[in-house]
Amino acid sequence: MATLRDVAQQAGVSIATASRVVSGLDNVRSETRERVERAMRELLYVPPGRRPATGVIGLLVPDLENPIFPALAQAIEKHATEAGFASILCSTTAAAFREVDYVHMLLDRHVDGMIFISCEMTNMSGDHEHYARLVDEGAQIVFVNGALNTLSVPSVGVDERSAGEVATQHLLELGHRRIGYVAGPDYYLPTQQKAAGRRAALRAAALEDGDMTAHGEFSVAGGRNALRNLLVSDRPPTGVICSSDLMAIGVLQEAAAQGLRVPDDLSVVGFDGIDATRWTKPALTTVEQPIEEIAETAVGALQSLIEDPAKPLPDFSFRPQLAVRESTAHPHAASRR
Repeated sequence: MATLRDVAQQAGVSIATASRVVSGLDNVRSETRERVERAMRELLYVPPGRRPATGVIGLLVPDLENPIFPALAQAIEKHATEAGFASILCSTTAAAFREVDYVHMLLDRHVDGMIFISCEMTNMSGDHEHYARLVDEGAQIVFVNGALNTLSVPSVGVDERSAGEVATQHLLELGHRRIGYVAGPDYYLPTQQKAAGRRAALRAAALEDGDMTAHGEFSVAGGRNALRNLLVSDRPPTGVICSSDLMAIGVLQEAAAQGLRVPDDLSVVGFDGIDATRWTKPALTTVEQPIEEIAETAVGALQSLIEDPAKPLPDFSFRPQLAVRESTAHPHAASRR
């Protein structure tokens, strides 16, 4: 945890000078103030004690290309406005260094708190040091859809394991026995959690997991590539669950390119519940996130932290809901063998 001494040392000033800058006093030269403020940002130093509220919070999302992220951000922004907060939206392009840069910027603007949507915390191979430093310094943060239990930070989101189980169970109930997984990168926590749910459903049906998982990026192209890899098997899946709706849309495109009819030859289940799933041909069966409930709970949790930082908060986990549409059906008799 960075201290005022660390800030002074990094800025090359005395502790007294650093303290005057932190306290907002005017009797410091502008270039010295800039050095101290830069050191505070670099060290993620949060001055102790309650600062005057600004009524502003930061929303950090991985990108704005996957429709689920702007949908969550829009819902959170709406509930934040109702709670009296203005929001600063930051798209990190799923890069840890961009996320850290935005954290610096938000701290510089004295935001009251931050909500991280599907943050770098979900990347199991990433560097999560900046989260620990924020927590140690007393910053008020909430994670949405992705957190590790190594930090004392409230997490709000969908139960990813249940999502994998619900999607797989749906295909099992239709009679499918070769159920593949069009998965996101294997180093992401949600990918692993959905895989655990799929395995649990298969075990309950006395079926082997088999070699029916293919990984790709969380994108349309990633879904196409993953399905292409699954179809080279002598006994390809008759149904697949997907890590995201974007990947599922890629599966629909690749199936059509391969001459497969959905759902006659291949049943497809997505995940997220983005609006586009109603417009695909066929309309996509998907496991929907309760976006409004997640957003309202996340804002409520952050507001509680801002009002009473010492108040312990639990994690909030929502069970996803299956929306059955046209992309799933009973497997053809020939494909069951």
